[in-house]
Amino acid sequence: MGDLDRSVLRTTSAHVLVDTDRLGTGGEVTIDGDTEHHLRRVLRLRDGDAVSVTDGEGRWCLSVAIVDGNSLRLEATAPVVIEPAPTRTITIAAAIPKGDRLDWMVQKVTELGVDRLILLHAEHSVVRWKPDRVEHQLARLQRIADEALRQSRRVQRMTVDAPVAATDVLARFVVAEPGGRTIRGGDTAVAVGPEGGWSASELAVCRDRIDLGPTILRTETAAVAVSTLCVASER
Repeated sequence: MGDLDRSVLRTTSAHVLVDTDRLGTGGEVTIDGDTEHHLRRVLRLRDGDAVSVTDGEGRWCLSVAIVDGNSLRLEATAPVVIEPAPTRTITIAAAIPKGDRLDWMVQKVTELGVDRLILLHAEHSVVRWKPDRVEHQLARLQRIADEALRQSRRVQRMTVDAPVAATDVLARFVVAEPGGRTIRGGDTAVAVGPEGGWSASELAVCRDRIDLGPTILRTETAAVAVSTLCVASER
Protein backbone atom coordinates (compact mmCIF):
# COMPACT_ATOMS: atom_id res chain seq x y z
CA MET A 1 0.00 0.00 0.00
CA GLY A 2 1.11 3.56 -0.65
CA ASP A 3 0.85 6.51 1.71
CA LEU A 4 -1.54 8.52 -0.46
CA ASP A 5 -5.22 8.76 0.40
CA ARG A 6 -7.68 8.36 -2.45
CA SER A 7 -9.11 11.79 -1.69
CA VAL A 8 -6.21 13.28 -3.69
CA LEU A 9 -7.86 11.93 -6.84
CA ARG A 10 -10.47 14.67 -6.51
CA THR A 11 -7.79 17.29 -7.08
CA THR A 12 -6.42 16.02 -10.40
CA SER A 13 -7.26 17.62 -13.73
CA ALA A 14 -7.92 14.25 -15.36
CA HIS A 15 -8.16 10.56 -14.49
CA VAL A 16 -6.79 8.05 -16.99
CA LEU A 17 -7.39 4.31 -17.43
CA VAL A 18 -4.43 2.31 -18.76
CA ASP A 19 -3.36 -1.31 -19.03
CA THR A 20 -1.62 -2.71 -15.96
CA ASP A 21 1.72 -3.07 -17.73
CA ARG A 22 1.69 0.67 -18.55
CA LEU A 23 1.39 1.67 -14.90
CA GLY A 24 5.00 1.41 -13.77
CA THR A 25 6.52 2.00 -10.36
CA GLY A 26 8.06 5.29 -11.44
CA GLY A 27 9.15 7.40 -14.38
CA GLU A 28 7.02 7.81 -17.47
CA VAL A 29 3.49 6.42 -17.59
CA THR A 30 2.81 5.00 -21.05
CA ILE A 31 -0.41 6.20 -22.70
CA ASP A 32 -1.75 5.43 -26.14
CA GLY A 33 -2.36 7.91 -28.93
CA ASP A 34 -6.11 8.20 -28.30
CA THR A 35 -5.57 9.00 -24.63
CA GLU A 36 -2.85 11.50 -25.44
CA HIS A 37 -5.13 13.18 -28.00
CA HIS A 38 -8.02 13.33 -25.53
CA LEU A 39 -5.89 14.88 -22.80
CA ARG A 40 -4.26 17.39 -25.10
CA ARG A 41 -7.02 18.30 -27.56
CA VAL A 42 -10.25 17.69 -25.64
CA LEU A 43 -9.31 18.40 -22.02
CA ARG A 44 -6.59 20.85 -23.08
CA LEU A 45 -4.23 19.92 -20.28
CA ARG A 46 -1.39 22.33 -19.67
CA ASP A 47 2.18 21.62 -18.75
CA GLY A 48 2.34 20.75 -15.04
CA ASP A 49 -1.32 19.73 -14.64
CA ALA A 50 -1.85 16.82 -12.23
CA VAL A 51 -3.23 13.60 -13.76
CA SER A 52 -4.19 10.43 -11.89
CA VAL A 53 -3.75 7.07 -13.59
CA THR A 54 -5.35 3.69 -12.79
CA ASP A 55 -5.41 0.22 -14.28
CA GLY A 56 -8.99 -0.37 -13.08
CA GLU A 57 -7.81 -3.17 -10.80
CA GLY A 58 -7.11 -1.09 -7.72
CA ARG A 59 -3.67 0.19 -8.74
CA TRP A 60 -3.26 3.93 -9.23
CA CYS A 61 -0.69 6.69 -9.13
CA LEU A 62 -0.32 10.42 -9.50
CA SER A 63 1.48 11.95 -12.45
CA VAL A 64 2.11 15.29 -14.06
CA ALA A 65 1.45 16.30 -17.66
CA ILE A 66 4.56 17.23 -19.63
CA VAL A 67 3.54 19.22 -22.71
CA ASP A 68 6.23 19.52 -25.36
CA GLY A 69 5.05 21.26 -28.50
CA ASN A 70 2.38 19.07 -30.08
CA SER A 71 2.94 16.09 -27.78
CA LEU A 72 1.99 15.25 -24.22
CA ARG A 73 3.36 12.62 -21.88
CA LEU A 74 2.75 11.69 -18.24
CA GLU A 75 5.50 11.53 -15.65
CA ALA A 76 4.78 9.68 -12.37
CA THR A 77 5.22 11.86 -9.29
CA ALA A 78 4.58 9.26 -6.56
CA PRO A 79 4.76 5.48 -6.10
CA VAL A 80 1.88 3.30 -7.25
CA VAL A 81 -0.83 2.77 -4.63
CA ILE A 82 -2.21 -0.77 -4.56
CA GLU A 83 -5.68 -1.06 -3.07
CA PRO A 84 -6.94 -4.52 -2.08
CA ALA A 85 -9.92 -5.98 -3.87
CA PRO A 86 -13.18 -5.23 -2.03
CA THR A 87 -14.23 -7.94 0.42
CA ARG A 88 -17.88 -7.48 -0.57
CA THR A 89 -18.84 -6.61 -4.11
CA ILE A 90 -22.13 -5.12 -5.28
CA THR A 91 -23.82 -6.76 -8.26
CA ILE A 92 -26.89 -5.34 -9.95
CA ALA A 93 -28.84 -7.44 -12.45
CA ALA A 94 -31.23 -5.45 -14.62
CA ALA A 95 -33.53 -5.92 -17.56
CA ILE A 96 -32.45 -3.89 -20.59
CA PRO A 97 -34.34 -0.58 -20.86
CA LYS A 98 -35.21 1.01 -24.18
CA GLY A 99 -32.95 3.25 -26.25
CA ASP A 100 -30.29 5.41 -24.65
CA ARG A 101 -31.75 4.81 -21.20
CA LEU A 102 -29.45 1.77 -21.04
CA ASP A 103 -26.41 3.99 -21.59
CA TRP A 104 -27.58 6.32 -18.82
CA MET A 105 -28.10 3.37 -16.46
CA VAL A 106 -24.60 1.99 -17.08
CA GLN A 107 -23.07 5.42 -16.56
CA LYS A 108 -24.86 6.13 -13.30
CA VAL A 109 -24.42 2.76 -11.57
CA THR A 110 -20.72 2.97 -12.41
CA GLU A 111 -20.47 6.42 -10.85
CA LEU A 112 -22.26 5.17 -7.74
CA GLY A 113 -19.78 2.35 -7.16
CA VAL A 114 -21.41 -0.87 -8.42
CA ASP A 115 -18.85 -3.59 -9.16
CA ARG A 116 -20.76 -5.66 -11.71
CA LEU A 117 -23.82 -5.16 -13.89
CA ILE A 118 -25.53 -8.22 -15.34
CA LEU A 119 -28.04 -7.58 -18.11
CA LEU A 120 -31.18 -9.70 -18.11
CA HIS A 121 -33.62 -11.08 -20.62
CA ALA A 122 -36.74 -11.36 -18.46
CA GLU A 123 -39.98 -12.99 -19.57
CA HIS A 124 -41.66 -9.58 -19.93
CA SER A 125 -38.63 -7.85 -21.47
CA VAL A 126 -39.32 -5.70 -24.52
CA VAL A 127 -35.66 -5.24 -25.44
CA ARG A 128 -33.70 -8.39 -26.31
CA TRP A 129 -30.30 -8.43 -27.94
CA LYS A 130 -29.75 -10.45 -31.07
CA PRO A 131 -26.81 -12.87 -30.67
CA ASP A 132 -24.81 -11.25 -33.48
CA ARG A 133 -24.99 -7.86 -31.73
CA VAL A 134 -23.92 -8.93 -28.24
CA GLU A 135 -20.17 -8.44 -28.66
CA HIS A 136 -20.58 -5.00 -30.23
CA GLN A 137 -23.10 -3.83 -27.63
CA LEU A 138 -21.00 -5.06 -24.71
CA ALA A 139 -17.90 -3.29 -26.00
CA ARG A 140 -19.88 -0.06 -26.34
CA LEU A 141 -21.31 -0.30 -22.83
CA GLN A 142 -17.90 -1.09 -21.36
CA ARG A 143 -16.57 2.08 -22.97
CA ILE A 144 -19.38 4.02 -21.30
CA ALA A 145 -18.57 2.40 -17.95
CA ASP A 146 -14.87 3.19 -18.39
CA GLU A 147 -15.63 6.82 -19.16
CA ALA A 148 -17.76 6.96 -15.99
CA LEU A 149 -14.82 5.44 -14.10
CA ARG A 150 -12.62 8.28 -15.29
CA GLN A 151 -15.18 10.94 -14.45
CA SER A 152 -15.87 9.58 -10.96
CA ARG A 153 -12.20 8.82 -10.17
CA ARG A 154 -12.79 5.12 -9.55
CA VAL A 155 -9.82 2.78 -9.36
CA GLN A 156 -11.83 -0.46 -9.67
CA ARG A 157 -13.43 -1.12 -13.04
CA MET A 158 -17.13 -2.01 -13.26
CA THR A 159 -17.78 -4.93 -15.59
CA VAL A 160 -20.85 -5.30 -17.80
CA ASP A 161 -22.01 -8.88 -18.48
CA ALA A 162 -23.91 -10.11 -21.53
CA PRO A 163 -27.64 -10.72 -21.15
CA VAL A 164 -28.74 -13.98 -19.52
CA ALA A 165 -32.18 -15.41 -18.88
CA ALA A 166 -33.46 -14.00 -15.60
CA THR A 167 -34.56 -17.40 -14.30
CA ASP A 168 -30.98 -18.67 -14.66
CA VAL A 169 -29.61 -16.23 -12.05
CA LEU A 170 -32.43 -14.99 -9.81
CA ALA A 171 -31.87 -17.70 -7.19
CA ARG A 172 -28.79 -15.67 -6.17
CA PHE A 173 -30.59 -12.31 -6.09
CA VAL A 174 -33.13 -10.38 -4.11
CA VAL A 175 -35.49 -8.66 -6.54
CA ALA A 176 -37.10 -5.24 -6.47
CA GLU A 177 -40.82 -5.96 -6.13
CA PRO A 178 -43.70 -4.10 -4.42
CA GLY A 179 -44.62 -5.65 -1.08
CA GLY A 180 -41.12 -6.85 -0.31
CA ARG A 181 -39.07 -6.03 2.76
CA THR A 182 -36.83 -3.02 3.25
CA ILE A 183 -33.34 -3.26 1.75
CA ARG A 184 -30.66 -3.86 4.36
CA GLY A 185 -26.95 -4.29 4.82
CA GLY A 186 -25.79 -7.47 3.19
CA ASP A 187 -28.05 -7.06 0.15
CA THR A 188 -25.23 -6.94 -2.36
CA ALA A 189 -26.91 -8.79 -5.24
CA VAL A 190 -30.16 -7.15 -6.33
CA ALA A 191 -32.17 -7.57 -9.53
CA VAL A 192 -34.41 -5.03 -11.25
CA GLY A 193 -37.07 -6.22 -13.66
CA PRO A 194 -38.50 -4.85 -16.92
CA GLU A 195 -41.24 -2.26 -17.05
CA GLY A 196 -43.75 -5.08 -17.45
CA GLY A 197 -42.67 -6.50 -14.11
CA TRP A 198 -41.44 -9.92 -13.08
CA SER A 199 -43.36 -13.03 -14.12
CA ALA A 200 -44.72 -15.47 -11.55
CA SER A 201 -42.06 -18.03 -12.48
CA GLU A 202 -39.29 -15.47 -11.98
CA LEU A 203 -40.61 -14.44 -8.58
CA ALA A 204 -40.83 -18.08 -7.60
CA VAL A 205 -37.08 -18.61 -7.97
CA CYS A 206 -35.73 -15.35 -6.52
CA ARG A 207 -33.96 -15.40 -3.17
CA ASP A 208 -36.08 -12.63 -1.62
CA ARG A 209 -37.93 -9.42 -2.44
CA ILE A 210 -37.32 -5.78 -1.53
CA ASP A 211 -39.64 -2.80 -1.86
CA LEU A 212 -38.40 0.50 -3.32
CA GLY A 213 -41.38 2.61 -2.27
CA PRO A 214 -44.93 3.44 -3.31
CA THR A 215 -44.23 4.82 -6.80
CA ILE A 216 -43.64 2.92 -10.03
CA LEU A 217 -40.05 3.38 -11.21
CA ARG A 218 -38.59 2.93 -14.66
CA THR A 219 -36.04 0.14 -14.88
CA GLU A 220 -33.06 2.48 -15.03
CA THR A 221 -34.39 4.61 -12.16
CA ALA A 222 -34.86 1.51 -10.01
CA ALA A 223 -31.31 0.38 -10.84
CA VAL A 224 -29.91 3.72 -9.67
CA ALA A 225 -32.05 3.67 -6.51
CA VAL A 226 -30.94 0.13 -5.66
CA SER A 227 -27.30 0.96 -6.36
CA THR A 228 -27.44 3.98 -4.06
CA LEU A 229 -29.01 1.99 -1.23
CA CYS A 230 -26.59 -0.92 -1.60
CA VAL A 231 -23.50 1.28 -1.63
CA ALA A 232 -24.76 3.30 1.35
CA SER A 233 -25.57 0.19 3.39
CA GLU A 234 -22.08 -1.24 2.82
CA ARG A 235 -20.26 1.81 4.20
